[in-house]
Amino acid sequence: MGGIGKTTLAEEVYNHESILCRFDVRAWDTISQQHNVKEILLSLLQSTIKMDDTVKTKGEAELADVLQKSLKRKRYLIVLDDIWSCEVWDGVRQCFPTKDNAGSRILLTTHNTEVARYAGVENLSLRMSFMDQDESWSLFKSAALSGEALPYEFEAVGKQIADERHGLPLTIVVVAGLLKSKSNRRLGKCC
Repeated sequence: MGGIGKTTLAEEVYNHESILCRFDVRAWDTISQQHNVKEILLSLLQSTIKMDDTVKTKGEAELADVLQKSLKRKRYLIVLDDIWSCEVWDGVRQCFPTKDNAGSRILLTTHNTEVARYAGVENLSLRMSFMDQDESWSLFKSAALSGEALPYEFEAVGKQIADERHGLPLTIVVVAGLLKSKSNRRLGKCC
């Protein structure tokens, strides 16, 4: 489900202090639904080599070879965010060397359980779940109020708004942000 927090969780892992120290190379690409393997390879290469115009003119096979060579004998973390189809994985997986790359990892996020299974059953997978009412309310309060006290009369309305987001963190944060910006504008006009 979109908005459940897959990308946010992947970003937390990718940017965690222990990850920064552990990997020689980190690369991230967000895959569009209308994917282009060449664009994916170029995006990943930007994190692994110094790019010049000659690299950008290479074909997919050459780019795949350059990416594989740039990762060889390095510990890498590659994030492929929001993969929509098995074909995308097929288009790039050969680029990631497995020999002499102990400790390297590839993290995929996807809406599609078929893609997750196809990428490898021996790998760890995590199915994100919806937030419960308490978690939704807590997230809503922190996003809307930034630690400020909530007037009692707004609690029931706030809880109803949080519940209506059906446990999707992204929608809760967006609605809370809208509420916060509107209340800040009103406060600005009054003062």
